[in-house]
Amino acid sequence: MRVIELSRAPSVYTCRSYLILGDWNVLGDVNTLIDPGTDGSVIDQIETLSTGCGKVPVEQVILTHNHFDHAAGVEIFKLRYGARVYAWCDGKDVDELLCDGHIIKAGDDQLQVMHTPGHSSDSICLYNHTHRILFSGDTQLRVRTAGGVFVPEYIETLRRLSTLRIDTVYSGHDEPINHDAEGIILETLRNVRNRTLQSP
Repeated sequence: MRVIELSRAPSVYTCRSYLILGDWNVLGDVNTLIDPGTDGSVIDQIETLSTGCGKVPVEQVILTHNHFDHAAGVEIFKLRYGARVYAWCDGKDVDELLCDGHIIKAGDDQLQVMHTPGHSSDSICLYNHTHRILFSGDTQLRVRTAGGVFVPEYIETLRRLSTLRIDTVYSGHDEPINHDAEGIILETLRNVRNRTLQSP
């Protein structure tokens, strides 16, 4: 599995988009885009990449949630590549709904769908067991200080994620976490629990 972090257009508010390819770009690999962003500007980068001879550059799109900055560009990828679109909840251009525990092929490996409400009710994370990679969308994994109130669903999300073996986190907006990802998630869980317990 190869993860290619695509650059964002500086003049547009959008998320980080990730293209997943197989190591050797063989025909059986499924070229997968996680979160297309707002305007399709990442297409220019994708078309400069080697995505496999005779293969469609983006065969499927997975949305971590349906907020505008992550999902608005979906239609462009459907028109350009005929990409199939997966999401937790129905929406314009969504072809198939995902469920918790769903396994979906991406590149030459697999992603496990985890329903992770907190940021939004339809938020998901995508976990690759082989390389210990987590695509976290807008699920906040770094809360450094105490104070504030969090919904129980978010605490449960952090608890679930804290049980995974994770080496790298690719976020919807922040720089990737590639050092002590598990420790950061555990620290966040402790801080969020403390905030909630101390709230009136």
